[in-house]
Amino acid sequence: MQELIMFLPEYSITSKTLKNIAIIEYGKAIIENTTILPSWESQLKKEASIRRIHGSLQIMGINIETQKIKESVENITKPVNQEISNTTKAVFLIDEISKNNEIEEVDLKYIHKTLTEGIIPRIKQGSYRINKMLGKTNPEEILAHVVQLFDWNNSLDAKDTHPIVTSAIIKGYLEVVKPFEELNDISSNLLTYIVLKTSGYGFKNFISLEGYFKNTKTEYEEQINHLDLEELDFTRFIEYFSEGLASEVSTTSHNVKLLAKDTKIAKATGRIRLTPRQERIVEYLQDYGIMQNKDFPRLFPDISEDTVLRDLKTLLDMDIIQKTGSTKSSRYQMK
Repeated sequence: MQELIMFLPEYSITSKTLKNIAIIEYGKAIIENTTILPSWESQLKKEASIRRIHGSLQIMGINIETQKIKESVENITKPVNQEISNTTKAVFLIDEISKNNEIEEVDLKYIHKTLTEGIIPRIKQGSYRINKMLGKTNPEEILAHVVQLFDWNNSLDAKDTHPIVTSAIIKGYLEVVKPFEELNDISSNLLTYIVLKTSGYGFKNFISLEGYFKNTKTEYEEQINHLDLEELDFTRFIEYFSEGLASEVSTTSHNVKLLAKDTKIAKATGRIRLTPRQERIVEYLQDYGIMQNKDFPRLFPDISEDTVLRDLKTLLDMDIIQKTGSTKSSRYQMK
């Protein structure tokens, strides 16, 4: 067995990486300091979660309409398969695990167990692989490699490293080690969000990197293959990772600025604070375009129709939504 020494990643901060980090920092400031309607914040978070789920399912080879994922996330319909249910639960673990001050090896196992529950034998859920993989860590050394990675992440050395660099290193190292028999890429993706979030780079949960990894699959595989357990140099992978994150953060910050400029949103946030029910109505209209009286019981099962109608009237008076038709045939939509 190879003798392991303390994990100290090798890398150089290139001008390309510095440029990407500058873009990320600028976008982060916009995302965190720009005021938008709470319902828009909820919408951006939900869209990012759906993209994370959809992208993860595509990695599994499962192609499903985003609308079905959206309905499942909102509990409008039941998940159509176990993979959707598991992936949704795993994505929402990000916030749960991020509440801890330190990320531990057990968190990685917890993510994998959640992803694979009911899909593979229970004994393999959250368990490291026992079969050899060409060019990857030998099974008997996986635990030691993973533990030393988390020890480094919780060390002063990692704390003094820029969170974008740290996240890239952890993502790349896990892909080289391949600790599980399956779903290593999805597990490492979700852990990467947690590393970012615990370091103050959660971007309000507005971002998703799965699309970037999918659209650059060839380069992604080349960058992973470029890493070598014997001579690990993360320079190129940090460039690749930070470029994708910079693109996603830049696009997201641009969308946030557009929402802030919307006169209806500015009017609502500047003068009147919407109630949770009113925010939910706006969020529903953003998702589905139209609301009718028949939708009331599904959205607000414990609220009377008259109460919902009063909320709709408030939104109409604020010029945020518009109404067509009358009585039971009324249709409401964003203006």
